Amino acid sequence: MSVPFAALVQGLLGASSLLVGAILGIAWRPARSVTAAIMAFGSGTLLSAVAYDITLPAFQSSGFWPLVVGFALGGTLFTVIVTYIDNQGGFIRHPSSSRRFLYHHRQDEASEVLDRIGHVEMLHSLSPAEMQAIIPLLKPLQVEPGTVLCQEGAPGDSMFLIVEGDADIFKGSQRLAALGPGEMFGEMALLTGEERSATVQARTAMELYELDKVDFDAMLTYAPQLSSGLSRILARRLRETTQSTAKPTLAEDDHWRRQVLDSVEIDIPISEQQFKELAQSSAPLAILVGTLIDNIPEALVIGFHVGSGHTGASFLMAVFISNIPESMSSSIGMRQAGTSARRILALWGGAVILSGLTAMVGSLTVDVVSEWVLAVAQATAGGAILAVVASTMMPEAYEMGGGSVTFSTIAGFLVSFWLASSAF
Repeated sequence: MSVPFAALVQGLLGASSLLVGAILGIAWRPARSVTAAIMAFGSGTLLSAVAYDITLPAFQSSGFWPLVVGFALGGTLFTVIVTYIDNQGGFIRHPSSSRRFLYHHRQDEASEVLDRIGHVEMLHSLSPAEMQAIIPLLKPLQVEPGTVLCQEGAPGDSMFLIVEGDADIFKGSQRLAALGPGEMFGEMALLTGEERSATVQARTAMELYELDKVDFDAMLTYAPQLSSGLSRILARRLRETTQSTAKPTLAEDDHWRRQVLDSVEIDIPISEQQFKELAQSSAPLAILVGTLIDNIPEALVIGFHVGSGHTGASFLMAVFISNIPESMSSSIGMRQAGTSARRILALWGGAVILSGLTAMVGSLTVDVVSEWVLAVAQATAGGAILAVVASTMMPEAYEMGGGSVTFSTIAGFLVSFWLASSAF
């Protein structure tokens, strides 16, 4: 068997578990503890394989500096490229990248809303966490002059924050007061649901944010402290009608805004519909490219091993095992986003083929570069692999399995070490 063909076969074999994981993600969702154990075992095997199948041979052939250059280059390239791929829609391939995307999405959303309503002084009565919980519930609203926003005697089912425009408050036919940008009204409805005590009508075209009572009540199950936050708003409004209070300074506004943005959480419940809307910004091509970025370093190392006559059984085993939870979790996410099973399998099948071809290229590289360059290339791949383990596999394994993943990781490391030591 020729060297390039052998590399192709081993590359296909190592990546074939991507299809195994995809099928498991489509047809069967194992317990979190099982997925965590597999991921932790794969992390242990990869750590051992990087140490004994990549780092040690490169050090023995070319010394320490190629390792420094290669690992720094590999970690940097992986981080930069993966960040770009995630921003282009490949975030859904990993639970960790999905959470990072959701975190930044919510932070951007919060920043945009705060730019428009940060001047609503009443909101400063809310803590940053309370404000952050409310922001996703705010619905932008534009109305024409003459639009009735609240009708006296009607049930109270929402409150409003004025961004631009003016409105009048009527009691019967008598005009009582005017409302303008930075003011809010209807907040009592969120607490009591009582009938409106007055009519509010737009005098000019207006831009507002509406907070619906149904959404607010649903959020109370997650953050019951919001009720007390709204009570503080009402207390502040009552206080400001009876006494003069100092307005917050610009520095205080900025400090409050920063606190709200820093309080962004990724565990605020997200509905299936919201997830699908976010997932629509994911792209199958970006998912495929992102998966290849995760697997190209592994495939190249397989090719380097075959080209240099090294068996690399421990590394091949580590790659095979670590691919299963990766493709399984990605396939579950793609199914939730509405991607068909046929398309998912086609994507992973393409990733397997391209991984095999990458391994073939790696085997051909061995004969045309110097030992020093080859050592840097191996170390670059090793740095990228460590980046995958550190940024994705180990955090996800611990999140799903807790402290029990310690023993799976140790077991994976020892099994991989035993296989590697047999080649010494």
